[in-house]
Amino acid sequence: MDYLESADVHDNSKKLYNSKLNEWVSFMPQFYQSIICIITFPDFALQRLEASLKTNTPTNRHIYIVAVLSFLRHKRDTLLHLTHEQYAVLRLKWVDMNNVNEAPIIQRRLENKPTDMQLKKSGVAITYNELVTKRDELPAGSIERLLIAMYTMIPPVRADYFATEIVYNDTVPTEKNYIRIRDNHVECILTDFKTAKQFKQITHMFPPELITELNTSLEKTPRSYLFLNANGKAHTRNSFTLWSRRALTRILGKEFTLVFFRHAYVSNFIFTNNMSTMSDAEIKAISDKMGHSPEMFRAYKWVHQGKQGELNLEDVSDE
Repeated sequence: MDYLESADVHDNSKKLYNSKLNEWVSFMPQFYQSIICIITFPDFALQRLEASLKTNTPTNRHIYIVAVLSFLRHKRDTLLHLTHEQYAVLRLKWVDMNNVNEAPIIQRRLENKPTDMQLKKSGVAITYNELVTKRDELPAGSIERLLIAMYTMIPPVRADYFATEIVYNDTVPTEKNYIRIRDNHVECILTDFKTAKQFKQITHMFPPELITELNTSLEKTPRSYLFLNANGKAHTRNSFTLWSRRALTRILGKEFTLVFFRHAYVSNFIFTNNMSTMSDAEIKAISDKMGHSPEMFRAYKWVHQGKQGELNLEDVSDE
């Protein structure tokens, strides 16, 4: 069921929220299987969620609770049976529940620790330098080498290269995300990404080494999209996420996801630069290219024995 129909929510978020809300409704007892019951009985609904999740952690619960908050915010008109006062009380209850659930997540960020789910993936310990070494060992022009290059030679985004069109000169792109090749200048424009509502557009001018990687790949495999699925078509965001995870895990020999690029990149950046001499504007400029705030930029680094960019899993608490 589409609980957020016509709501002013990004399509990707809407799809995710609807999925979680439908799951949560299915977790409820037979005569309580509705979004109205979840909202009206928050404590009972949370108990059912916790009892039904295969992995019951604050991080896993977070997206379900956020989905309810989004529904409360955008679909007030479906809750007309509630008085203004009743609605306000319930919304405050859900905000409080979210704050309680989010507290340990925020604490981990403040301590720069991976989440429990991330710790279960062995790729969490791979450093930026190791990624660069593996990248340069791969055959020139290979799609795997280009994949790692896109996430190490410029500030790494999320799974936003899923349907990135290749256009030349003044050709008008048909996709929201595209790479424009013009003589020796290559520019990447992203407008379809998680935080697009806040950041509007992410723009990258490719450095010479990345232009070389792209050109070599396109010469070896001519195509109109940066990455293609097994059928030679543009990826969906979901298929790109799954494909990249499988490819990176196979190449690196450890379970690796795209978000680990962001942690490795920021950890290396902070470890190799004197942050005390960098202005807030400089940090913001880099953060903008990753589509997140300067605060999140700092929270993306791993810390081990006081040094950024190093992580020993034996020294990271699961508490």
